[in-house]
Amino acid sequence: MKTGQKLGRREFLERAGGVAGMLTFGVWASPVLAQTGDASRKPSKADPSRVRKILDEMESKIGRYWSTPRKDAEFLHLMVKATRAVHVLEVGTSQGYSAIWMGLALEETGGRLTTIEIDTGRHGVARKNVQDAGLAGRITLIRGDAHREIAALRGPFDFVFFDADKDGQMDYFRKLYPKKLAPGGMIAAHNALSEAGDMKDYAETVRRLPDFDTVIVSTTPGDGISLSYRHRAS
Repeated sequence: MKTGQKLGRREFLERAGGVAGMLTFGVWASPVLAQTGDASRKPSKADPSRVRKILDEMESKIGRYWSTPRKDAEFLHLMVKATRAVHVLEVGTSQGYSAIWMGLALEETGGRLTTIEIDTGRHGVARKNVQDAGLAGRITLIRGDAHREIAALRGPFDFVFFDADKDGQMDYFRKLYPKKLAPGGMIAAHNALSEAGDMKDYAETVRRLPDFDTVIVSTTPGDGISLSYRHRAS
């Protein structure tokens, strides 16, 4: 599948389920971090041993910075590559953990990530982590309130990850859809089970819209990621 090509509805549902199964049963490992002999895979520009060390350090601080668990970050990494995303938006950078995972995927697709963080301290930590991982040329970090910053972004985006204030997701969605979410694009919303109450308005809205197919994929016990795929033709 060529860069920029989007998944069809059936492909999206089948691939999302298949990826979740691979992660749940532990049969998939990140090709960026694993030492493999697959010569057909385009190598990442980031140094694998350096990235592995940085991610290990960041994982020790996940509780402090509210970062995504590793399995969820691996899932995002694989979905960005599977959908051949090139214009990616993240709402809620924290320390940059999921941004680095998605940035590594974008090394393969040739795309870019824009990530927004409201907290000055977390933004500074994320900027250093992204720089140390060798992904500063792939990831644009914005310090600001995403409720305002999204309105200033050009778009459209073909993959969006929500991981900030859950009760604010409806506002983010309104600012993105329809003009800034590409047809064939996807929105991934974190904590779809553990914080379902705060995400209720967004979840119900996107499920009612005929333009979208939505599934919840769980890679970690007791939680999940809501994946909403926008049809190419409405």
